This record gives sequence, structure tokens and C-alpha cells, in this order.
Amino acid sequence: MLQRTSISRSASNTIRVLACLFACLAGFGATSSAAPATNAPLDWHHRILSSDFQKTAAGEWISPLVQPAFAFEELIYSWHPQRPGDTFRLYLKAAFGSSSETDWLYAGFWGAVPDLVTNRLRPTFDRGVLDMDWLKLTDKATSFRFKVVSAGANALAAPPALTVVTTDNHAGTSKPSAEPEPMPARVLDAPLRRQLDSQGQWMKDRCQSAALASAMEYYGKSVRLEDIVRYTNDPEYNYPGLWPRVIAAAREFGFEGYVERFRDWTAVRRTVAENKIILCSIRLRQGDCQSPPYVSMGNHIVALCGVTDDGRVVVTDSALGKSGTGYLCQWLQSDFETVWMRKKGGVAMVICPQAGAVERRVKDLPSFPTHRFFPVGDDH
Repeated sequence: MLQRTSISRSASNTIRVLACLFACLAGFGATSSAAPATNAPLDWHHRILSSDFQKTAAGEWISPLVQPAFAFEELIYSWHPQRPGDTFRLYLKAAFGSSSETDWLYAGFWGAVPDLVTNRLRPTFDRGVLDMDWLKLTDKATSFRFKVVSAGANALAAPPALTVVTTDNHAGTSKPSAEPEPMPARVLDAPLRRQLDSQGQWMKDRCQSAALASAMEYYGKSVRLEDIVRYTNDPEYNYPGLWPRVIAAAREFGFEGYVERFRDWTAVRRTVAENKIILCSIRLRQGDCQSPPYVSMGNHIVALCGVTDDGRVVVTDSALGKSGTGYLCQWLQSDFETVWMRKKGGVAMVICPQAGAVERRVKDLPSFPTHRFFPVGDDH
């Protein structure tokens, strides 16, 4: 139980950015530990470097055709712009063998594009949908590729790097692998940031931006919520925070990150042990959990700070900002597994520390609340 207790400046900057990105991505794809002997989803991780793209026209680049180790039904991604001010649109194409593929599906934009599309519709086709930032297929695809198109007033010098996770939800029975070494419990002391701007005005549905603010403030950088929102908000879909935009927003403020899927708690502990904050995508339906901090919750983002040895998950939750109970908010591990790994497939955005960042652990974690109350009129 956890107790109370001689290079050009441009080239130099590029090298520094790549070094930070590679250091952050050292944990990318290391989220699988012991494979259960069940019909469990399988995830495959891939990085597409900026240099992997081929220039196919003025202001246009296409990535190589990427064939994962197994066919997939889902694909998520994050982008990593090379320079502040980079502006582009991204497209995705999935192939179903050698003779069938989708059209180029719109996959998002970054930067000050001059021709915003209002009320953009999600690309749908006969085999699925690109649900803003999440490709969901009814048939398994065998490969994919991306296209980047310069879209700003200033020509894009180089395409962004991409991190990609593909998933086969019906992989068949797998043999269990060796049990991983147990990871020590720890809880990082991430502060609570409410969904309020610098004037104290509530910014509705900004949980992803508030979670990112908590992560950055944990590392020592306080950023106004409205300054984060201008990056995370997608005006075309009128949506407050797509996963790739949250990762790219972190980069604008000097932090690397990546989109990830977590399937087990050893992977979670390993990531927290690297002093990383995990922004988890959750959803709670009334009656699904034994002792949650609220009755129900639609799609929501919280900052996971740690896991204890006695089966508790600790998060920072901006939905409980007004009452203050969002700081060191505790879940039963089994409940959080339900709302995160089962309901949302373990999707998360991992925010990495800058070089030299100090790990700050919670030294005095209260006991799990035996009689929970649901604050009325809180921030959710």
C-alpha cells in the first residue's frame, strides 16, 4: 500500500528537435508486456520520419507505402511539425491488398491555413470512416500511406514526422509471453488546471487542453488555457481537441509527445516511471463502475499521474476543478480499466519531460475515499 510519506542555426535547431523527438519516442511502442492467451487486440507501432517522405509535386509529399506486421481495422496517428509556423493539410490512404484502396481521406490540418472549411464532414466510404483522427474500418486493411500538402502563406520546407498505431481487434488467440518484471508504484504530483481562461472565464469542453496544461505545469511551465486552445481546437470539425493537435500543441510549447494505446498496467507503470504524463481518453456510463468519482461522463480526457500497489489509479481531472477533488483524484484500477482500456481502447496522448526535468512524486497520498460524493455544479 502506498503510505503517506559550427553548424548553422537552422541545422542546429533541426538536430536538436530530432534529438528531443527520438528521446521522447524511446518509449513509443513499448506498451505491450505479457500477451494474454485470449482474443485480445494487437497493436503495431510505426514512425514515419520527415526524411521518409518523397516530394511528388511543389508543396506535396507522399510517404512510402507502409505494411504493418498484420492486417488492421483501426489506425491512430500524431504529427510532429518540423518548425514553428509550419502549415499543412494531411491525407491518409488505406489499401486492402494489391487491387483495392481508398481515396485520399482528409486527416487534418495544422497551422494558419487560409481556406478553412466550415462544418467539415468526416470522410466515410464503403469500408469505414476516418472519424476526425481515428480510422475505423469494417474490413481489414493491409497497408497505408500519408500525403502532406503545404497549405500556408509560406511554403512548407519539409513534411512533419508521424507516429502511427494500427490495431487488429480480432487477431485470434495468442500465446502468453513471459511475465514482465514488476514496476515500482509511483504517483507524480501533477497540478490541477481548471477549464478556465486567464480571466477566470469557463471554457466549455476544454478537458484535453486543461490536461495538457497540467502536464506542462508539472514540468515547470505554466501556460494560459486560451493559448493552448488556439492550437488544440479544430475549427473545421468544430471540435475542441483532436489527438494529433494536442500532441502538436505540446510541441509548440517545447514538449514532445505521441499518441499511444495501453492494454495493460505494466505498460502504464513503465511510462510513468519515465516521468511521463499520460493523457487518457475515457468514457463512463452510469452503472459501469463500482466507485467512480462521478455518475457518468461523455468523452473526456484526464491526466494519469500514477498507479499504486494496492490497486488505485491517480489522475488529475479538470471536470472536478471547482470542487478541487480533481487533484489526486482516485479511481479503482478495475474501474479505470473499464472507462479507458475497454471503453476507449486504451487510447492516450503521452507527454514527455524536457531534458533535465525533475521528477516530483506525491509523498502523502490520502486513502481511497470510502464514501464518495458527487459535487453538484462542478466543471463537468
